[in-house]
Amino acid sequence: MKIIAVIQARMESTRLPGKVLKPVAGEPMLKRIVERVSQSRCLDSVIVATSCNSADNAIEEFCRQEGILCFRGSQDNVLERYYQCSSRYQGEIIIRLTADNVFVDPDIIMDAVQCFRINGRMDYLYYREGLPLGMAVEVFTMEALRKAYQEAEDAECKEHVTLYMYRNPGSFHCVREKGSEDYSFLRLTMDTAKDYQMIEELYTCLLHKGMAVSYGNVVKELLHNEKLRSINEGIVQKIPVYGLGDKEALL
Repeated sequence: MKIIAVIQARMESTRLPGKVLKPVAGEPMLKRIVERVSQSRCLDSVIVATSCNSADNAIEEFCRQEGILCFRGSQDNVLERYYQCSSRYQGEIIIRLTADNVFVDPDIIMDAVQCFRINGRMDYLYYREGLPLGMAVEVFTMEALRKAYQEAEDAECKEHVTLYMYRNPGSFHCVREKGSEDYSFLRLTMDTAKDYQMIEELYTCLLHKGMAVSYGNVVKELLHNEKLRSINEGIVQKIPVYGLGDKEALL
């Protein structure tokens, strides 16, 4: 089965405009993310999915210069953008990622795909609970994405790609994989200037120490560096209500 990773990205962030192209340890964040995701050997293609908004011309140009696949679609109907992108690149299993999360780990992506394929009955997988905010991975089938695209009607479900799946458990087999450790109190997503400061310092710190920017090393460094960890503590994440009593952000 063809497995693709689709990274949604936009320039017009409310709290930190232009964040996806901000430098992280000397390279644009989007480049860092694509390089890391591409290390997952289970993937057939990695695509950046941005909008047709003129502000996102910069993302398309960046992708052109770097030789990265880029798809442009609806600005607000991100579900439609994902569906059209996945259709064009003939994905059968889709990994949903966002350009907010520079620490996405290639090994976690591979573990998520393996978990998804072994189960065989899933429509959607959240992998996994207990990871720091910004390191979890979403996996779903093209069939589930098509069904959500064809049936979702409200704006919130069109904005948040997997929300319709979560809110309709009778139509989709959704699974949240639980981990053995809980580091969900660690914040590794980039949404504010303080997030950017912490991520830039952490990424640079690991590189200067000659350490791989891996899940284990990222967590270890944060747990032992209270000053670094405190930079973006207390920031409230904007999240939709996903249903089934779950109010976590799927990031």
